[in-house]
Amino acid sequence: MPDVMGLVGDLLAAIVVVATLSALLLWPWNTTVSDVFSLQAITFWQAHKLLLIAGILFGPPSAIGYTSDRQSTAVSQSENES
Repeated sequence: MPDVMGLVGDLLAAIVVVATLSALLLWPWNTTVSDVFSLQAITFWQAHKLLLIAGILFGPPSAIGYTSDRQSTAVSQSENES
């Protein structure tokens, strides 16, 4: 039987992370971008949609420096071959 509490905890953690990232995108957009470029302020859900679009266009969090053990091992092996 799968660990239901662990799954629920992981799901709640993912929801909190997505909500936090959306709020962090919302704040600089509304304080900076809307003033500089004369654009409207965005809502929380619009910020969430922008995060989803950015993830689709620019890929996973590896773009901001995150690498898994598998990725770092592959990179170090390819550097050794060069």
